[in-house]
Amino acid sequence: MARQNGLFTAQQAYCAGHNFGEIQHLRERQALHSVRRGVYAFRETYLSLDELARHATDVRAVLLKVHQPTTISHESAAVLADLPLLRPKLHLVHATRPELRASRREAGVHHHPGSLPASHVRELGAIALTADARTAVDIARTNDFARGLAAVDSARRAGTSAAELQAALEFCSSWPGARGASRAVTYGDPRAANPGESWSRAVLIDNDLAPTDLQFAVHDERGLIGYTDVAWRDRLTVGEFDGRHKYAVLPGADADGAARILWEEKLREDRLRAAGFEVVRWTWADLYRPAELLMRLSAAFARAAVRHSRGA
Repeated sequence: MARQNGLFTAQQAYCAGHNFGEIQHLRERQALHSVRRGVYAFRETYLSLDELARHATDVRAVLLKVHQPTTISHESAAVLADLPLLRPKLHLVHATRPELRASRREAGVHHHPGSLPASHVRELGAIALTADARTAVDIARTNDFARGLAAVDSARRAGTSAAELQAALEFCSSWPGARGASRAVTYGDPRAANPGESWSRAVLIDNDLAPTDLQFAVHDERGLIGYTDVAWRDRLTVGEFDGRHKYAVLPGADADGAARILWEEKLREDRLRAAGFEVVRWTWADLYRPAELLMRLSAAFARAAVRHSRGA
C-alpha cells in the first residue's frame, strides 16, 4: 500500500496470506473501501481525500487492474499533472488507447481512441500520461469554451508554450471538437491566475468584451497601486475576479487580521478609482449569471465615458 498510494489488490492480499473472507469482513466493518472491483483502500483515508486527490487515487486504482498499455489523458492527466481545471468532470477516469477504433466507457473508465506520438506522452513515475499541451487540447476538444480555456491557461502557466499547444492542435485538427479547441488555444494566456479568471475571460470573449489587458499594472503619484485581473484601457475600466484566495487569512489570524485585509483591499480600490478607473468586481456566483455582470460592465463603461468627457 505504501508503494501504491494507499491501495492494494485482492490478488496481492491473497499472495500475502489473506483470504476472501477476511477482505469481505473488513469491508462489512467499513474498514476497507472498494475503490474499484478488486482494488481496496482504507475507507477513512480514502473518504477523507478531496475531490482531486480522490480522482488521482481512482486513476492509480485503474492502472493496478489494466493489462494493456494505457496512457492517462484528458481531465485525469490534468489532475495528475496538477493543472487546475474549471469545474472538472471527475466521475470517470480518462485514458487514451491508440489501438481503439471508437470511444467506449466501461467500469468507470472512458477509453478514448487517438494516436499518441512520443512527443505527446510523458512519464510521471511509472505512469504514462499525455503531455500538458496534448492534455489541454484534449480537454478543450471535449468540453465547452470556458473549461477548454481554463485548461489551456493552466498549461501555459505551467510552462507550455503557445507553439507546443499549436502543434498539438494541428496534430488533432481533423478530430471531433478541434474547432472549439482552436478557439481556446488562440485565447490561451499564462497571465490568467486561476480557472475563475479563465472562466471570466470566456464569458467576456463570448460577449465581445475581451479585455485589452491581463494583470494590468496601475500607478498613481505614490507608485504602483497593483495589478488588476483584466482591464479595458480604452474604456478606463478594470475588472477583478474575487476568488476567496484574495482575502485569505493565515491560520490562527484574529478578527483584526481579517478586517485589515479587507480594509487594505478597500484602500486599493479607492486608489484605482482616484487614478481614473472604474472598478467592477465579480465572484464565482456572478459567472453563473453573466447577463447581470455584463450590465454592470456596461454601466461602468458609461460612467467612465462621462468622467472622461468631463476631464475627471
